[in-house]
Amino acid sequence: MKKILIVVAAVVIALFLAKDFVAGTIFTSGVRAFTDLPASVKSMKVGVFKSVVDINGFKVYNPKSAFKDRVMLDMPALFIDYDLGSMLTGTKHIRKMKLELNEFYVVKNAGGELNLDSLKGIQSKASGSQGAKQDMKFKIDVLELKIGKVIYKDYTKGAEPFVKEFNIGLDERYENIDNPYAFASLVVFKALANTGIASLTNFDIGSLKDTASGALSTATDAVNKATEGIRGLFDKK
Repeated sequence: MKKILIVVAAVVIALFLAKDFVAGTIFTSGVRAFTDLPASVKSMKVGVFKSVVDINGFKVYNPKSAFKDRVMLDMPALFIDYDLGSMLTGTKHIRKMKLELNEFYVVKNAGGELNLDSLKGIQSKASGSQGAKQDMKFKIDVLELKIGKVIYKDYTKGAEPFVKEFNIGLDERYENIDNPYAFASLVVFKALANTGIASLTNFDIGSLKDTASGALSTATDAVNKATEGIRGLFDKK
């Protein structure tokens, strides 16, 4: 009996230690299924008593066959506070997400192919049938989004790429995002909106803005409410 208990204890400990690795594998597989792009995480910690996930060193990669620059998105930190029950049934409910996008690499290879075009799968799904959208039930109550910089590399200019960096310095909050495609479009749109990359590459960000319009309006509302609150303080004096 004692040996059986030892074996059971060993299995439980092994499963506990492996849970983060298994969760990381499931997470990166999910990212690939959604974006059609490979991804990796340096480490992932899944809460034992709380439904939270801490992800460090999250990266999304360019299609290997077309781009020698491997990394597209470098996210050093991603925190998710989720409703566990919703992950099993119904709408996938995330109470809060903190996403830190440190570097976004936009690359045009020597053949003129743009890595942003590999995101068209998301855009096409977003503009697909209403039934397809309803199959993916998803909700984020609060998204805190930080974006550091966007780096553009153009290999069509010669042996050495033309490189231009854009410091974004974004730190914004969004609420009530109810579509995974709106979430993805929001992140890409906010990264590219003030860079001029759309003009440099003839990449249409208008469709991204349309898909993310609902989430974008919540950020505007939050700013307006904060402004009204400050004005109210001064009016009382």
